[in-house]
Amino acid sequence: MRPYAVYINEGALGFAPRSGPQRKMVMDFIRSLAVNPNTTGDFSETDETGRTTRVKVVGRYAVTFWADHAVSEIKVTHIRLADE
Repeated sequence: MRPYAVYINEGALGFAPRSGPQRKMVMDFIRSLAVNPNTTGDFSETDETGRTTRVKVVGRYAVTFWADHAVSEIKVTHIRLADE
């Protein structure tokens, strides 16, 4: 299987940690989705369109994503503090 393209919502990127070990952990996780698009989340949510998304807690942050297998893409829709 070829790696998936990973797209991060611009608004979500604004909430990502700006530097340090937390940023490295979050960005490493997001990059890992390209080679493992079937990564399971810690829980799932339903977005405003009714789509089921996966949420993975990475350090102090929660990363929300979904796989669009038809076009081999991962969409990262939200990055937020995990306790929010």
